[in-house]
Amino acid sequence: MEMRVQQKKIKDMKKLRGEKSMLQIRQDLSTIIEAGIKCICPSVIIPKKIKYDGRQMLIINNVKYKINNNLHIVGWGKEVVTMSSAFERLVDKQLKKGFIVVPRKSISMMSSFPEAFPKLDSRITFVEADTEGQPDEKAIEMTRKIANYCKQLKKRDLLIVMLSRDLDDLLCYPHDTITLGDKLKVLNRLKTANATLEEINIVRNKLSAIRGGDLARLAYPAKVITLFTSEMSAEPPEQLGGGPCVYDPKDQTALAILTKYNLIDKVSQSVREVLGKPNPRTTADAQLDEKKRYKFVQQYVIACNADAIECMAARAFKLGLSSLKLNSTCGGTVEEFAQEYVKIASLMILAVENKITKLEMYEQMKESTVCPLTDREVWEMFPTKDKWGLGLCLLLGGRPTVHLGGEHPGKGGPNQELALYFSIYWYMRTKQYPILREYTVWFLGGSSHGRDGNTNAAGAFGYKSLATDIYPEYEKARSVHRAALLKWRGLSEDKQKESDIAIARQAVKDAEETMIRYAAILPERVLKENNTNLFFSSINDGDELLQLRSENYYTLVDVGDLHIIRIARFQCNCTCHEDEVLSSKSKWILLKDRLIERAKRKSQEAHSALP
Repeated sequence: MEMRVQQKKIKDMKKLRGEKSMLQIRQDLSTIIEAGIKCICPSVIIPKKIKYDGRQMLIINNVKYKINNNLHIVGWGKEVVTMSSAFERLVDKQLKKGFIVVPRKSISMMSSFPEAFPKLDSRITFVEADTEGQPDEKAIEMTRKIANYCKQLKKRDLLIVMLSRDLDDLLCYPHDTITLGDKLKVLNRLKTANATLEEINIVRNKLSAIRGGDLARLAYPAKVITLFTSEMSAEPPEQLGGGPCVYDPKDQTALAILTKYNLIDKVSQSVREVLGKPNPRTTADAQLDEKKRYKFVQQYVIACNADAIECMAARAFKLGLSSLKLNSTCGGTVEEFAQEYVKIASLMILAVENKITKLEMYEQMKESTVCPLTDREVWEMFPTKDKWGLGLCLLLGGRPTVHLGGEHPGKGGPNQELALYFSIYWYMRTKQYPILREYTVWFLGGSSHGRDGNTNAAGAFGYKSLATDIYPEYEKARSVHRAALLKWRGLSEDKQKESDIAIARQAVKDAEETMIRYAAILPERVLKENNTNLFFSSINDGDELLQLRSENYYTLVDVGDLHIIRIARFQCNCTCHEDEVLSSKSKWILLKDRLIERAKRKSQEAHSALP
């Protein structure tokens, strides 16, 4: 990575003025995104969210807990490795014992992150489980051990439960009367029958001896604190991680769901008995409040998208940019995200230019399904020029949905697709409202996880001319191919020298290869094939891809995607407003040079091979 950074610095020094202007924009936006990713790392955010006075007082979300060698910790999930390690470093010897179940290879991957690696004398036992994303006997064995350990806790004890996303393969402990195979068959048949996720989870909880509040029932009368990360908000989602500490009546609903999908006769007798058996009421179930929540259980979101956006806003301010935190829980498809983001950015500009009124802006934004805002938020975001400074950054977040088109999707991710869609829709918007061309508008989307989709990049940049400049280059390549083809045919028909015909034939092949390469990265094609990484890797030496400067952020926490829309008006009448155009035209130089050099080399090889 260090070598790559140094090589990039050398290349950047040779860039043209227009390219350097864009380089500065990329650096600023990357710095803002990285600030958001870094601040949600457990080693950073746990000491911020959890305070320990060094004696006997633990403070979480302004709630005080007295500890005196009565602290225990259990957890499941990849992120829990670093969360539990950071927590142990904070409380030190106050932690009595702990058990953490993580996916295979999680511990070895942490060896690259010394600030997150567990202590050598850790009191936590880490166990790797699951087989190719499926629960295995190791996960069941360890979860059973955790359940038995929690049974022994007393009233004075404080149990910390840490959970991360996608725990179905780790938080697995079927009732003793059924096997893991029985449980998986039932769940797979429900999926095949197109049962809803809620219905599947109801059945899953009923078959489990740890989910659906059973962990809390086992730990009672000890106090229980659940800590987890969330992509949604600072409010704890009820069923995150299977809700092992969230009350579930485990009644006859699960049996009714199997009846609904005609599966009763297709499951084993032992499964039917578990589903039909009423859940015994325990002493813990008597500790429910009016909202059916356990009084002895508190849940806290230790890191979420909103935390990252707060840090992004602080970094933007240090860079002299005004920031506006809009929504950290946006939802929808990638295309819907792009359309909504383009609409928001254009409305901000039209409002500041007095082309629309505050009421008109409010009417167009108040009922957004992608980025829902309260009436007050919409009303208060009306922009004024004196607050924009060096530029305005709209900060958003969420998790856009990508629809995989073919059987064999290419390399890409939601942020790379979103950046490309944004550039397409923004270009179309500037055609509709010419005044928007007086502003430089950029988009950057990055994954809080550090990797976007199935690529090594964290995300990508998008702007007006990003997607459109390839089309004239593609047409030029087609023209060159047609001209070379006509020349070759002419020489063949005129029965010219074989050497000239061979050279012409090779020129046709080279021109065709160049044309195919341009065709392969046409925006509509890479979007259809979910192959946007090829597009971004092929232009401008990969500068439009977001590469984190420190890979130590990767794999630590995943709270969704982080997005920035940067808006700045041209401030003078010099040629600075041409920077984007100049750079966008020059960004194809690298690709063209490579293709031309390759064509020349092949031509020389073909010529030298002639007798």
